[in-house]
Amino acid sequence: MPANEAELEWRAFLPVATPTQGNRGNSIASAAGLIAAPTGFLSDVTGALAVTLIPLPYIGFAGTIAFRPLAAFTGAAGGVATATNKPIGLAFTAVIGRILFLTYDPVTELWYPSY
Repeated sequence: MPANEAELEWRAFLPVATPTQGNRGNSIASAAGLIAAPTGFLSDVTGALAVTLIPLPYIGFAGTIAFRPLAAFTGAAGGVATATNKPIGLAFTAVIGRILFLTYDPVTELWYPSY
């Protein structure tokens, strides 16, 4: 049975080194200005530094990722886009223990937070 387009997109997003994790990424750290690239749909985020850019998980990505904050980091608008690093569209403060969904819109080239 051939996989549908959405299933193929998620397969491309799975971590290759740890297939038993499913679509859960690794722990990534917030750093001044830039967060590490997400490696799966859900990634734990350590660090409490403000970010203005989030890298695309892979070339051609459009959709939603989820961060589980392990520290209260913030996101600020105003980052300068590059080919892989895209700015945040609306400021946010991540809340420890509350999943933060971020949706990337390829038309505006901005990440939009769920809260």
